[in-house]
Amino acid sequence: MSRTIIPLTPRQPFGPEALANCQQALASGRLSSVDGPFTSELERRFAQFYGAEHAVSASSGTAAIHSAVAALGLEPGTEVIVGPITDAGSITPLLYEGLIPTFCDLDEHLAMTPETIRPAITERTGAIMIIHLFGGVSDSAGIRRLADEHGLRVLEDCSQAHATRLGSRHVGTFGDIGMFSMQQSKHLTSGDGGVCITDDPDLAQRLRLFRDKGWDRSATAKRSYPMLGLNYRITELQSAVALPQLDTLEAVVARRRELAGRLDAALSTVPGFSPWVSPPAGEASYWCYPFFVEADRRDPIAARLTERGIPVTPGYIGAPIFECLVATQDRQTFGDSQYPFTLARPDFDYGDVDLPVTRDALSRVIVFWLHEHLTDAEVDAVAEAVREAIAEDER
Repeated sequence: MSRTIIPLTPRQPFGPEALANCQQALASGRLSSVDGPFTSELERRFAQFYGAEHAVSASSGTAAIHSAVAALGLEPGTEVIVGPITDAGSITPLLYEGLIPTFCDLDEHLAMTPETIRPAITERTGAIMIIHLFGGVSDSAGIRRLADEHGLRVLEDCSQAHATRLGSRHVGTFGDIGMFSMQQSKHLTSGDGGVCITDDPDLAQRLRLFRDKGWDRSATAKRSYPMLGLNYRITELQSAVALPQLDTLEAVVARRRELAGRLDAALSTVPGFSPWVSPPAGEASYWCYPFFVEADRRDPIAARLTERGIPVTPGYIGAPIFECLVATQDRQTFGDSQYPFTLARPDFDYGDVDLPVTRDALSRVIVFWLHEHLTDAEVDAVAEAVREAIAEDER
């Protein structure tokens, strides 16, 4: 196979309006979001986009998730069910709040469903954190009904699923709180940053308090900190950069869908290639383009693509997330305490978790880092390179 490097257009999500906003913010001399106009407008517009009553920003996607977890006020030792293919940012906030992450398997779409979650519910379960992986959807409506049956709270981690729809609604609007990341790779980015949405005014207030050190700024006499919190405030520069992208987000997602469909069509007849398919009830936003090959061929095929300059990651995170984190694998958390595992389940062992679909998928998946600024011709060249890499590996 030819080793010619395929030049791909780099992503450039920041346009002239973002630059003008940054200049305005800098000229104001104030970059704190406490009284800046860009953050309040970002929150207003973000809530409007998703049809939510409230949006509360944070300094990162992890900070948004931590704020959401803290806002629920669950007792330490409570278990929270999470999807096993995710980033550490979905898991570490649980540990910091004294909660125990537990895991369910996924279906053939790599989605969480009531059927995959139900076996993981115990008498200690207090919440479910839905992971909308790769810009696809999990069955949020069905999971919400299951949670209501058991009196559980629901969080939706939409870090990879901006503007992703499930039926007529966006994901993030089915749970108690939806959390979004604005990290560099996301559909809407400010480099880092995050936003939570909710329709519950009490949760919105707790989100605002937690991300601002627990400070109740409405108090007019002495300072008041009615909630334990951290400084997770976003800056005006982050908000200034993110704000214009709300106008283009639907177009970004539409273009990614178009390019993903182009790859699907070009590779549909290639032996040994299987595309990732989002559940039919949803409309995926393609944070990336995952596809599957045979497990023993994954790394050689990915290496051939990398040699040609095509950005791919074989295996994505490589293993279920609890095997990637020392904090969960070896319980190295706070000193030698093994907190919070010692609170309720000192005998808990992640090795007992049965995840056949998850493990099979991670052994076969290759992630191509698709984005909206690639041209049709570039995507066609990527498809041809995938076809050649698979064919060469067969020889």
